[in-house]
Amino acid sequence: MAHASTTARQRPNYLRVFVFLAVLTAIEVGVALLPVPKSIQVLLLIALALGKASLVAMYYMHLRYEGQVLRIVAIGPLLFAIILTMLPLFDLAMR
Repeated sequence: MAHASTTARQRPNYLRVFVFLAVLTAIEVGVALLPVPKSIQVLLLIALALGKASLVAMYYMHLRYEGQVLRIVAIGPLLFAIILTMLPLFDLAMR
């Protein structure tokens, strides 16, 4: 019975994750208002969006506490989304 408390999963602090997501959203608004070239803005906004998406997936979809197989299954569509997001940027760069 003494080992039950050590093997129990620790619950995430949802309020802290929410505040962090709100801070990242405020940073995104700040980046959108910065007087920098659009290509740099787009790259920064994509990086921030990927960070927010991974936080949501890890904590609100509980992937952080799942097994390795489910993590691998979840990474596949993420890589596909990254590729589909980056393809128009490469197309614009080649014109």
